[in-house]
Parts: sequence; structure tokens; C-alpha cells
Amino acid sequence: MQPNIYDNILYSLANNNLWESFLIWFLQFSQMDPMQIAWYFFWHGGWVFFVLMFMWRSYKDIFLENQSGRFQSKWKWRLLAVDIPKNNEQTPKAVENIFSALAGVFGSSNLIDKYWNGKVTESFSFELVSIEGHTRFFIRTPAHFMDFIQAALYSQYPDAEITEVDDYVNYDSEDIDPKTGQAVPFSKLHFPNKLYNMWGAEFVLTRKYPFPIKTYEEFEHRLSQAFLDPMSNLLENMSRIGPGEQTWIQVIVQPQGAPYWKAETVKKVLTELKKEIYKPPESFNPADIINKPLGGALDWGMGLVGHAVGMEIGASADKKKEEDQWKMFKMSPGERTVLEMVEKKLAKHQFKVKYRMVYLAKKEVFAKGRGVTGITGAINQFNTTNANGFKPGSYTKTAADYFFVNHRIAQKQNRILRWFCKRHAWYGESNVDEKITYLNPEELATIWHFPVMTVKAAEVGMIQSKKAAPPTRLPYEQRVGPAKKEERPTYTQPIIPSAPTSPGQMFTAPVAAPAYQPPPSEDPNYESAPGVPPLAPPLPDLAVPYPPATAPAYPPQPQYPPQPQYPQPAYAPPPDNLGLGTVPSRKGAPPPNLPFV
Repeated sequence: MQPNIYDNILYSLANNNLWESFLIWFLQFSQMDPMQIAWYFFWHGGWVFFVLMFMWRSYKDIFLENQSGRFQSKWKWRLLAVDIPKNNEQTPKAVENIFSALAGVFGSSNLIDKYWNGKVTESFSFELVSIEGHTRFFIRTPAHFMDFIQAALYSQYPDAEITEVDDYVNYDSEDIDPKTGQAVPFSKLHFPNKLYNMWGAEFVLTRKYPFPIKTYEEFEHRLSQAFLDPMSNLLENMSRIGPGEQTWIQVIVQPQGAPYWKAETVKKVLTELKKEIYKPPESFNPADIINKPLGGALDWGMGLVGHAVGMEIGASADKKKEEDQWKMFKMSPGERTVLEMVEKKLAKHQFKVKYRMVYLAKKEVFAKGRGVTGITGAINQFNTTNANGFKPGSYTKTAADYFFVNHRIAQKQNRILRWFCKRHAWYGESNVDEKITYLNPEELATIWHFPVMTVKAAEVGMIQSKKAAPPTRLPYEQRVGPAKKEERPTYTQPIIPSAPTSPGQMFTAPVAAPAYQPPPSEDPNYESAPGVPPLAPPLPDLAVPYPPATAPAYPPQPQYPPQPQYPQPAYAPPPDNLGLGTVPSRKGAPPPNLPFV
């Protein structure tokens, strides 16, 4: 700094000439080098700004993130597999109710919990996984909310089966760690890998918030009222992968409080859709201290002049304002539809969403056209050109061009795999407010819901049949049964069913067996009449346990279906010689008034 500047300024101040001192300082300052100007500001208080910026970034990126990690490390996670009946008739509206119930998880926190303890809202992961073509639905939840999730599921799907399972990302792969000789879990694979290849990405919205995606209500045919499930295309593609291939899809949701996002951004979008001019909120401006009183006085003076001359000077402004009000009624049907869709989305709860996909397969069977193109094509059915849609994010998509392609792709593969397996609700495509994905329960139920009964995709985990409801009088403590009584089966006289008399006729009521008679050949007084065939031998007497040893051969008897054999106690009579067995008496039903403690 030139020393004569201070001398001139001090001289001017001594003569009480502030304006002259300012002009001298400004003229001398403008003739300085830019580096000298920067150093001047840094040395005369500018360093405080840089120190504060460094402290803020250190607090936010190091301290607060570390505190949030400690807070979340106390949570215990559970992975639930959900199977629904095969003849499910529930629409995605049932899943929308489940997501709406999750909005109650959000809780307000004070300044200490938020900025010192690092308290964050719990997140839930809704996943759809296909392992070698077998597809199943999973929900990952904190352990302290597992009962809450089960209650929400059973309230909409009473016949569902919810099972706690091991995490599929920790299954052993065929890759062997050379240091330990153990199989490497899928969650710890490192790329480039000699056995596996992977494609992954995080889906982001094509337009900014609050434009909505195409929801399940728009998949209903307007004439036939038939619901064309959007999950059928996705499940069909996931069922077509073969051995050595896996497809993972996860939707991580985190409830948000109201206001769900920057209110001014939402107001700006709504104002533009209504064909109005958006006016940002007024901030404090020192010039308004003078401008506003002068503007008010000017309007008052123009009003007096107009009243004196008999003219409305402000009529043109009022006419312009009236014309602006009619712009909303000049909207096209498409613009009006988009406005209604945006307002409908804002009327429901909002969730911060991370929508990820991973296709992992062995190199010899890796097929991007089957495992990637089909899935992304099925996700594109939620896109609309006039509203919003999904696309793979450029930061997380495992693709690169031009320079160091293989190295950059491997870095992205390791990064998206780690984020997917950890179910991170923070890391991902971007955490800038303008790029965060916010969806409401209706949109979430569109991209993740249980298929209806019309979906016939193979290898989808479902219950083959419904289970009966449990008894209403189930005990809550140890059950004491009645004293057991010894029961001895009783046996009746063996019976023989009568033979059918025509083809296709069923067996008639049983008849009593006749007494044993000797055949005609053993009767010395028997003589058949001339021209009359001999009589057929009668059936043996079943009362006799065994026929005589000298009994002659009988003509072939009709074959009857054998009856089931029952265990016979020591005192039971021996079975008959036709192999029909004996029939025990029917056991009675248990008493209805079983005792309970």
C-alpha cells in the first residue's frame, strides 16, 4: 500500500471532509495491482472468513458425519422375506398404505441431538432380488421397528408369511481369497475381478422436484377397468436370468418432515405452471428505507393529481393485473394435467429415496442385454415426457469414456456395490437439494409392490395356498390337557360288498356272507338234471377262520378293491381268507371345553 494514501486520508479527516477522504482512498485503491488488493483484504479481516469456512467444512464433513455414524452404529438391522398368497387380489393401494404408515417414524429433534449428537431419521430398504431367476421380496428394517413393519404388512396382507432371513449380500461367492483360502462374500468382492463382472447405478429423476412420475393409477384401463400391473414386466425380466446371475434392486426410503423441501422452490414451480410471474420473497435491503416511503408518497401524489384532472392514472396497471389473472384459464389440457399431478403429489407425505440396482454375474454368462437392458426398460414405463421419470445417474453408473476407462469403471463398481450392501441413505448420486429424489407413498407403491394374481411370472416367491385362521381360544400360558383314557377298538363281523352287475356301476351296500356249504362234487346224493349245468359253488363261510386243507379248487371269484389294514392287538381275531381285513369303529371328536391355566 502506498504510504501517501494514509496521509491524504488523515488530512481530509482532520478537515472533517469525509467525502473527499473517500474519493482519495478509492482513486488510490483502484490503481493498485489485483494481488495487492487481495492481500489487503485478507490482511485487514479477510482471513476471518477463510477460517470460518474451514471450521464449517470440518464440522460438517468430519465431526457431524462421525457423530451420525456413531448414532447409527447402535441400530441392529433385520432382513425380512415377505411371501404373499399366489391368488393375491390386493392392488398397490395396500402397499401405499404401508408407506404412508412409515411417515410416522419421523420425529422432531432438538438442536443438541441434531447438531451435536448427529441424530438422523431411520431409513428402511425395500428390495426385490432375483438369484439365478428365483425372485423374492425383502424388507430391511431396524430391529426396534420390526414389530411396526410386521403390523403394517399384516394389516394389508393378513395371509402373508414374514420370515427373518440372512442377508443375501453376505452369501459366499466362488471367488477365493488367496490370503485366507476362504470364499469371498458378494458384499466384499473387489473389481476388477477374475470371475465376476457387474453393472450398477443409482436412478435419479429426469426433472427437478416436485414433478411426479407415472403412478399405478394410470396403469388402469379406463374402459375395462382392468389393472395392468407394472410389476409384471419387471418380474418377468428378473425371472429370465440363469445360473451364475443375480439382480438386486433396492428402494431406500427415509421419511421427511413438513415442509418436505424448500418451500420457495415448490412455490416457484407452481407459479410457473399457473402462467404467473414468480416473485421471490423480499429480503432486507437498506435502500428500501428510503425507496418505500418515497414510492408511497409518489403514489399518493399521483392519486391527488388524477382526482383533480378527472383521470385514473393507475388504470393501466390495474388492467394489466386483471389480464394476468386470466392466464390460468388459457392453459392447455396437458398443462392443466401436469399442474394437477404436482398438486396431488404435494398433498401426500414425502420420502427421501435412494433407488439402486446391481446386476452381478460370472464373466462367461454376463449379458448386459438380458440383465440390464430388460430391467431398465421395465423401469422406463414409469416415465412421462410431460412430468418426470427415472434415469441412471452419471456419477454412479458403471460406465466411462475416453480416458482410463477400465480403472474408472472398476472404481464405480466398487463404490456402488459398497453403497448397495451397506444400504446407505446418505451416500449416492448427490445430496444437493436440487438433485435429491423425493417421492410420495403413491409413487413408492408404483415402483415396489407385491404382484396381483394376474401376474404369471415364474419363480416368484409366493405362498401356494392360504393358511386357515388359528382357533379363537388359543392359550397364553401352559396348556393342560384332559386325562388320557385307554381306548380299545372294537371289531364287527366281517362283511363283503356285493359285486357290480353292469359296467361302470359302483359297489352296492355290503351283504352278509353266507354259511359254508360243500361243493356239489362232494355230495353223493346230488345229481344234475339232463341239460342243466351244474350249480356254481357258493362262497365260503367267513365265520370259519381257515378252509379245510382238502377243499377243492374253486372257480375264480370277482376281485374286490383291498381295504386298508389296521394294526390288530393280540386279542383281535385273525384276518379273513379274502384279505379284506377288519373295520375299527370311528374315533370321537375332542371335547370343546379344553381346560386352560
